[in-house]
Amino acid sequence: MGVVRGRLAPSYPAGLGAFGVYLRGYHGALAEWMGAAARRRLPLADRYALLHWHNQVYPREVLGLVDMVALENGELGPLLSPGTLRGLEDECVTDVKAQTRAALLRVLQEDGEHWGSTEDWSSNLAQDVCELLEEHTERAPRISQEFGERMAHCCLGGLAEFLQSFQQRVERFHENPGVRELPPDTYISRTISLVNCGPPLRALAERLARVGPPESEPAREAAASALDRVIRLCHRILTDLLFQELQPHFSKLMRRKWLSSSEALDGIVGTLGAKALALRRMQDEPYQALVAELHRRALVEYVRPLFRGRLRCGSARTRSRVAGRLREDAAQLERLFRRLESQASWLDAVVPRLAEVLRLEDTPSIQMEVGVLVRDYPDIRSRLMRTTFRPLRASCRRCIRLFIHESHKYLLCADSVLRCCRRCRCRGFAGSILGPGRFHMS
Repeated sequence: MGVVRGRLAPSYPAGLGAFGVYLRGYHGALAEWMGAAARRRLPLADRYALLHWHNQVYPREVLGLVDMVALENGELGPLLSPGTLRGLEDECVTDVKAQTRAALLRVLQEDGEHWGSTEDWSSNLAQDVCELLEEHTERAPRISQEFGERMAHCCLGGLAEFLQSFQQRVERFHENPGVRELPPDTYISRTISLVNCGPPLRALAERLARVGPPESEPAREAAASALDRVIRLCHRILTDLLFQELQPHFSKLMRRKWLSSSEALDGIVGTLGAKALALRRMQDEPYQALVAELHRRALVEYVRPLFRGRLRCGSARTRSRVAGRLREDAAQLERLFRRLESQASWLDAVVPRLAEVLRLEDTPSIQMEVGVLVRDYPDIRSRLMRTTFRPLRASCRRCIRLFIHESHKYLLCADSVLRCCRRCRCRGFAGSILGPGRFHMS
């Protein structure tokens, strides 16, 4: 077009409009050729190229050189009709949906074959999935914004479907009795690899939902739900494995020997610290959730024998010794979980608070401490507190029981408010009622 405008057109009288005649002929012939091409069943890559050339290259590199004022606006008309363009986009979306679905399932199959193997292996599942989908989600917006939104919605739907298959495959893997024959370190490593798929795939789903139309939200929620279930399952598996190993140490707590020896807690701290090195291969977000659960579970297992009355505190001297040991153990556990980077620091206060109640003698102080403790940790129910503090003075026992009973009724009401607020997603009011957090005595 530059040659025609610069060399050929000036050879004709200006009134003939030679350049416009040539341009209209060129545009008409090109429209006829592209229309014929669009009617053929083109490969996906060729349809992408045709759409990109029509929407971006031709307007910029051809029509951008033309003095459109001299041609009268709209005289050339479109190369392809809106219906033809929409049909090409529909074909692209249909092909991408089919091709990516098959490719994603193939990637999952190939990756899953290594999960039960004892050989060294590193999973690239999340990376492969992201590359497969981003090839299309990055290419479509270069054609048009609307096409980019449609492609993002298509790929998000495919990702949600894939993640549901991934969730089911992970569940079958952990339910298979054969995995128990794997060496423990290998089993833990495989489980961590599965957890590490979560953050990049979740980020991809969030990104596609932001780009896609509003109707993409159900697919984003389905993708997030599948990943949440995978991570919860893997966290439960890892936590159960670790606490099976810790159970012999917890069984030594709240016994006479425990009052004069730190052997039980040293075993707990040493085992948790050693296992944390392997768990630190987990990505930050799921690692923080796992460590918070380990923190909670460790304190639950620690206070459980105290609530069950394993150690009787019938005298002030015994209660003082138990309170001192509780404070020492609490400090050691706090140092451990700070080293593990637990963000559930509110849990550190529960053992010192129990020690403080055991140390007290006067009724009003005991009432106040027990009430605050039950308020801040509402899953420490009244029957547990009565078992724990049964050996206190008879004069104190009745008022404590009544106080805890009233607190328990209040907390049951607060729990119902929390359930209601969860249904309507209004967490602020319930959070203000329940205090800093929940401490589940499972």
